[in-house]
Amino acid sequence: MSSQSPLQVILYDSPEHEHPSVSRAIEAFGLATDWGLPGGLAKRPTGGAPKQVIVHLGQVYGTHHAPLGASDELAARLRADAPGTTFLLWQDPYFEEADGHYVAHVPGVGDFESSCNANGAPHIAVAELTASLRETPDLTAEQWLAGPGETILGTRVRKAIDAYEQPDVA
Repeated sequence: MSSQSPLQVILYDSPEHEHPSVSRAIEAFGLATDWGLPGGLAKRPTGGAPKQVIVHLGQVYGTHHAPLGASDELAARLRADAPGTTFLLWQDPYFEEADGHYVAHVPGVGDFESSCNANGAPHIAVAELTASLRETPDLTAEQWLAGPGETILGTRVRKAIDAYEQPDVA
């Protein structure tokens, strides 16, 4: 079994003063828009400092070869060093029957973490969902989604992320 799998992050919003921190995180994890070889963005011009990644919102940065667990580390680094940055990241499962790791962060709204598939679609634990619905039979669907369902489905955070993914309509 491989101890690496693809890792990708999409940056949806970021205050300009956080761009250097975001850039350093992208570089540190060897992520590139062309999914190039890890470290390819940090090549030094002759006699110069490492080239800094320009942050492009809505762009996918990724690598095919991230160590397992890198998603936890990248999410923690972005939350700590760029807390005002909205992002979605996931690390693919390292083999077909395994789970990947999904993290969405929206400042002022919250975080949602889940296992996921290779496309970054969160897995929902049916047993947990069913148990929660049984424990709260008097709640309407809207109440459940805003309360106990929020933890299981990440409804507020995923709704905020979805808003970034909708095309602008003029």
